[in-house]
Amino acid sequence: MLMDHIRKFYANSAVDMPQRHYFNRFVRDMRQWSMKYVDHMHFTTPLTSITHADGFSFPGEYVGQYGVYEAVKHIYQRNSNMTDLVKDDSLYVSKRYFSTDLEKGIEQIRDEWR
Repeated sequence: MLMDHIRKFYANSAVDMPQRHYFNRFVRDMRQWSMKYVDHMHFTTPLTSITHADGFSFPGEYVGQYGVYEAVKHIYQRNSNMTDLVKDDSLYVSKRYFSTDLEKGIEQIRDEWR
């Protein structure tokens, strides 16, 4: 798997391997052997298995149903050309140009960060 391939580059390095976060609907099916590939789970459906036979609970955080809305809102707010698309309780999106707008916003955020 990809994480096995990446892990070998950090094996003898002074640099710590970055945390591996995963976004999914559920955390209830994640068991301790999944920790080999994922460090922390962000999930949208609040179905958790708190107690297993061995007492393990996968580390995770319930982020709610609006994760995509919050992410798009963040991108729009950070881009000066798109701030007019953000309203108090809604976002304006275009079926035709949505992906192009997002890519431009993400690129601008990356450029500012670097």
